[in-house]
Amino acid sequence: MTYLLPLGLLTLFTALKFHVGVVQLRPFDAVVVLMIGWVLVNGASFGQKRMVGFLMLLPFFLWHVLSALLGGADNGLREGLQVSLMIAFATTIVLSLDLIDYKTAARVMIAGLVVVLAYNVIWHVSQGMWVGWKRLNNPKAVFDFLPMALGCLVLFAAPAQRRLYWLVWIGLLVLIVLSTERKALIIYGVITAILLARGRMLAALPLVGVGIIGLFIVINLFAAESFTRHLRALTDPIESAGSAAMVARGVTPESLSNAQRKFAFNVATTYFSQSPLIGIGTNEYANRVREQYGYLPAYMLLGIHGEFLRVATENGLVGLIFYVAIWLSSVVRLRRVLFFFLRRRQITRPQAAVTPFLLLTAPLMYLGFEASGTPSFTVLIIVSLMPELTYSALRQRATAMEAARERRRRSDVNFGSDQLVAG
Repeated sequence: MTYLLPLGLLTLFTALKFHVGVVQLRPFDAVVVLMIGWVLVNGASFGQKRMVGFLMLLPFFLWHVLSALLGGADNGLREGLQVSLMIAFATTIVLSLDLIDYKTAARVMIAGLVVVLAYNVIWHVSQGMWVGWKRLNNPKAVFDFLPMALGCLVLFAAPAQRRLYWLVWIGLLVLIVLSTERKALIIYGVITAILLARGRMLAALPLVGVGIIGLFIVINLFAAESFTRHLRALTDPIESAGSAAMVARGVTPESLSNAQRKFAFNVATTYFSQSPLIGIGTNEYANRVREQYGYLPAYMLLGIHGEFLRVATENGLVGLIFYVAIWLSSVVRLRRVLFFFLRRRQITRPQAAVTPFLLLTAPLMYLGFEASGTPSFTVLIIVSLMPELTYSALRQRATAMEAARERRRRSDVNFGSDQLVAG
C-alpha cells in the first residue's frame, strides 16, 4: 500500500481513459483493484480504525447517486459504479492507515510529481511553447500540487536540509510563472506567505500584498504578449472573459477559460434558482447547456469548472450541505490532531499552525476552480481522510524520532563505558 496509494494518485495526472459501455475506465481504476487485493491478502480489518472521515463521505456520495437518477437509469448506473469505486478506494485507505510507510510513500509521490512536471514542460517546449504550459489538461495539475508537497518538506525538514528546499522552492516559482497556471500561482503565494509568517495570519497578509504587487510588476516588465495575456487573465478575470453575446457574434475573448467560467457561473445560477433544494440532477448541467446554447463554440459548453458550484447546481442545497460538511469536519479534526502532537512536543507551534494551510489550500483551489469526475472525488476523499492520514504519519514520525534518540542514548552510554574501561 506504501506504493499503491501514491501510484493511484499519480495516475490521475494522466489523461488515459477507455469507454466501456456507459462507463469510463482509467488506470486509477486498475490501481484501486490492486489496492483491494492487497487489503484482502493482508487480512486487514476495521477493528479500532478511525472512521469519522470515511463516514462523512457517505451522505454526499449517496445523494450524488440519487440525484443522478434524475438524468435517467443509465446516468444513475454510471454514477453508482463510480461512487462504488470511490468508496472502495476510501475503504482501502482506512484499512491501511497504520500499514503505510508514509516517508517512503511521500518520496514516491514527489518523485512521480517531478516526472509529470518534466513530461509536461518537455512536451510543451517540443511544441514551441516556451510559456503557457497548460495544454495537457490532467498533467497541468502538477503545478497545483507540487507546492503542497514541497512545502511539507520545507516545514518538516531538518535545518540543514531546509535551506536546500528553499532554493528548490524559488526554482518552482519560476516554473509556475512560466506555466501561467493561475491557480498554482495563488496556491504558491498563499503557502509561501504562511511559511514565511510561520502560520500567523496577520503577518501573512502583508506578504500576500507584496506578492500581488510583484505580479503586477512582472506583467509590466515582460514583453511577450502570450505571457502577459495569461497573467492578465489572473489579475483581470472579468474583462478578459468578455461576454457570451460577444462569443455568439464570433468575437474570441482574451481568455477562453475565463469566458467559459463566467458563462458557466451565469447559467448555473439560473439553473440553481429553478431547483435550489435538490438541484437539477447530477450531470444535467452539461446536457441542458448543449441543448439550449448549442450555437456557442464547444469550449463554452464544457461542464462547470468547480465542484462547489457544480454541487450546488446539480445536487442543490442538500448536496452542498453534505459537501461543505466534509470540509468543515476535516479542518476541525485536523486541528485537533495537530494540537494533540503539539501538546506532546512532537511538533512545533509553527508546524501546527502552518500544516492545515499546506494540506488544504491546493485541494480547495483545485476543487473550487478546476476538477470534475474521478479526480474531484479522489481529492475529496483525501481531504476527508486528511486528519486520519496526518495522525498516522505524525505518529510514525514521532516513533522514528524516539527510536533515533534511544539509539543515540545507548551509543552515548556505550561510548562512556568504553572510556571507563580504557581508563
